[in-house]
This record gives sequence, C-alpha cells and structure tokens, in this order.
Amino acid sequence: MKNKFTFLFTRREAELYQSHGLLEEAYQLYRQILDDSISQSPELAEPLQKKIGQLEKEMTEVDIDISEVVSERELNILRESWGDAQSPSDIGISASSLRSLGFYEAAIEEYGKLVRLGQPKADYIDGLTDCIVAVHAPEKIGEAVETIVALYQPSEAHPIALRIAIAAVLASRGLYHPALTVFQSASAIRPLPDRVEIFVKKIQKRLESNTDSIDRGLTTPTSEKGTVQKPKRYLANCLARLKRVISNRFLRTS
Repeated sequence: MKNKFTFLFTRREAELYQSHGLLEEAYQLYRQILDDSISQSPELAEPLQKKIGQLEKEMTEVDIDISEVVSERELNILRESWGDAQSPSDIGISASSLRSLGFYEAAIEEYGKLVRLGQPKADYIDGLTDCIVAVHAPEKIGEAVETIVALYQPSEAHPIALRIAIAAVLASRGLYHPALTVFQSASAIRPLPDRVEIFVKKIQKRLESNTDSIDRGLTTPTSEKGTVQKPKRYLANCLARLKRVISNRFLRTS
C-alpha cells in the first residue's frame, strides 16, 4: 500500500463491495490490503486476517441448492414487477447472476431489457450470446437470434448491428455454422460492412476446407440438473448479488 490514504480508500471500497453483496470483489480487495500491510503495517494484518476469514466463511458456508436458490416468486419479481423503472445497472447484475446460476432463459429476458434500453453492446453481448448457446441447439441459434431481435431491438436501432455483434461472438466461440447463419440473415437485410464481409469470407473458407468445421459447444461441464458447475464460492457470490437486487426492487415496489 503506497500510503495511508490509499489504504483507507481501498478498505472503504472493499467494505462498499461487501455491503452490496459483491463478496468475491470484497475478498480480493481485502487480500490485496493484507498482502501490502504484512510488509508495511504489520499491526493491521491480524484484524484483516479475521475479516478475510469471516468473509471466506460467509461465501463458502452458503448452502447452495441450485434448484432452490431462487424461488418462482422471486423470478416473477425479476421478470414482471421491475418494468421500466429498473436501472440498467440492476438489470446487468440480475442478468449476469441469473446466467451464472444457470437460469439462461430468465437471463436472456434481462439482457433483452438492456437491448431495448439501447445500452452499449459491450455491456451484454457476451453474456447474451452465451445464454443463447446454452439454451438452443446450434441449428436453432439463428432462429433464436431473430426472435430476440424482434422482441427487444428498438425500431430506431441499426437494423443489423445486433445480429453482427452476436455472430461475431459466436465465431469467437468456434460456433462457425451458427455465426455464418446469423451473418447471412444480417446481409439479407442490408449489405455487410466491408471488414465484416471479409471476416465472413474467412469463415466460409474455413468451413469449406473442413478445418474446424464441427461447431464446438461450450465445454464447461454440467451437473445432473443441467446447471453449470462452478466453484461454490463463486455461486454464493452470484446468489448474493441477485438476492440483493431482488430485495431492493421488492422493497421499492411494495
């Protein structure tokens, strides 16, 4: 830690993360403070170690049963009660948390709200695309993308920008056939920009040469219930975020 001001600022930031249910982020900051304090302020190490221990216990002792972590009532609050009053920040947190917990269809609805609000594509495109891939077979992805565009894209938005963005992420995941399908859907509406057209030709050449022609799915192992297996602490962190957003929204609407 360079100085006392930096130390206090970082500690305050960690406390703020923890108060908002961002347990993993808080944990990492406390670890950073501890590593620096051991050499520069040894007297602070012991209370920090206790704080970190308490935080680890909070994250690891959460008894997570993925089939029960979010009730139908809470999902209804997420899907129906929030409406246009929900902030983009809340929507982003709920979407990413639902995705992490394996509620892909509910997450798509949340990401769709960001599309409808005209939020920057960088805020949601990776998460949205991963959810589409998790829910739909490769041959159905193109149709799913068209449904999402029809449901959520504002009429004043660029007619093919969302399609191009999703297709690019699909290609980056090695899902070349679905990517090509979505690119072709976009080009049927409006000619693709030159740089995109060059990229599409590279995909076509790759497929024609039978190199990587078999689409690769997401290789993360799944449990018997179909939920992505992730470290328990990570799931606890996602659940804490989601529960806090649900609680805050419920209090505002009750």
